[in-house]
Amino acid sequence: MRVLTTSGVRGGSPLDSPRSWLVPDAGVPLSAVEVSGVSPSTIWRTQPSVRKVVGYAARQVAMLPWKVFRRGDRGRERVRDSATEKLLRSPSPNAAVPGTTFKLVRDLVIDALLYDRYLAVVVDGQLFRVPPGTWTVRSDWLGRPAEIRLLTPAGHDDIDATGAPMICGWGWHASKAGGVSPIKTLADTLAESRSAMKWRRRQWEQAPGFGGLLRHPTSFRNKEKMDAFRESWMEWRDGRRGTPILEDGMEYFVPDSPLSKDALDLDGRKLTAIEVATMFHIPPELVGDRDANYGNMQALRAMLYGVVLGPLIEDLQGAANVGLLPRLDAGDDLYVEISREAALNGSLVEQAGVLQTMTGGPVMTRSEARERLNLPLLPDTDGLIVPLNVLVGGQASPTDSGSQNRATSGTPAAPSGAQGAARMTLDEPAAPDRKAQLDALGVAIRSGVTPESAASIVGLPDLAFRPEFIPNSIRLPGESGSTDPIPDEKEAT
Repeated sequence: MRVLTTSGVRGGSPLDSPRSWLVPDAGVPLSAVEVSGVSPSTIWRTQPSVRKVVGYAARQVAMLPWKVFRRGDRGRERVRDSATEKLLRSPSPNAAVPGTTFKLVRDLVIDALLYDRYLAVVVDGQLFRVPPGTWTVRSDWLGRPAEIRLLTPAGHDDIDATGAPMICGWGWHASKAGGVSPIKTLADTLAESRSAMKWRRRQWEQAPGFGGLLRHPTSFRNKEKMDAFRESWMEWRDGRRGTPILEDGMEYFVPDSPLSKDALDLDGRKLTAIEVATMFHIPPELVGDRDANYGNMQALRAMLYGVVLGPLIEDLQGAANVGLLPRLDAGDDLYVEISREAALNGSLVEQAGVLQTMTGGPVMTRSEARERLNLPLLPDTDGLIVPLNVLVGGQASPTDSGSQNRATSGTPAAPSGAQGAARMTLDEPAAPDRKAQLDALGVAIRSGVTPESAASIVGLPDLAFRPEFIPNSIRLPGESGSTDPIPDEKEAT
């Protein structure tokens, strides 16, 4: 395992001062940080539409937890004590200003969206983000990446970080590795937006408060009279008291000038925001640039962490599995996963109903439930509690109820637990439901079928009827009274 250190010899002489290569200075070439003469950091600082979209995507990805799992014959298991997960859980605990996973991932996503490349490298056992302007990736004549170099301050040799544990990625380029910043693609659109913002600022600062001109039919012949009129007009303009009186045939008119609504300024701003959002593959509705009504939050979450942010999450996850995990932990059965379940599946209440229906029983132990409530662990709470009315092959859920749980007359109740599960086979036919048969019998007789025929139809041919218990609600064929076909189960054979 090769771990980059500030005192190591990685492509040059040892560094004199610790971490001096982490400090950017004027020695960084402008081509590494500027796009079309404008730095992406300047765009981030001055363009609200870019900052809104990029910040939204970065926060949504940064809130997802990173986990390490091990594949096995019986599924997968969480490996909490792996070096990779410990590092991802606490990237830089011993730094002068300790960092969090949220801040690290947020910065990496912002780098990926603004510069089309990102890098985090392990230095002295801590995971640090490297600013895009302080590193470069070199490729061969086929465009294959061959080396990652850290651009140190003036007076120090660059550092080859190719073999260090890292999370690194970049976008597409026609002839080399390193990607192309989306800011370059948006340069013209953002330039128009800047021009529009400057025009609006001039309108507010320089345009007259009362937009119009005074026109004299000839000219003022008396300078004192002209000065007096100018003074009175300025007083009215500043104080706005009373009504100005025009003399000597003077006229006031409003010249034609582009107003904000006439210049479609608001429409232009909205169009710019939509174009920026679509450039970063973010639906404008998610950031408020276009009207939308999300009645189903589950569908919103599925879209956000699926087709919208899914490719970016997969890129970060793949970069960690290729450049970080193999250089920190041994084993081909380990892998890093950015867990989207917590954000994608909704609340615990929503998940509980679905999982209970899918499994047909409880899915969480009492100890796990107490852990979610931040309560202390109690003894003998690690096992699943299965209600007695839940059988394998019986109910689909402990919350279900119905006639399938009632034992038929003369038939012993189905055994519960593992013994009952072992005795139940697919070849055994299900016992008929006595109550359902009796209900069907009553419906058939009330429809005009004789009791004997109805009993044979529903599968109770040997059932006997006692005429003295027949009420007057139903008339039997050949009798003057009405009968109710309620059989006496005690006389059933």
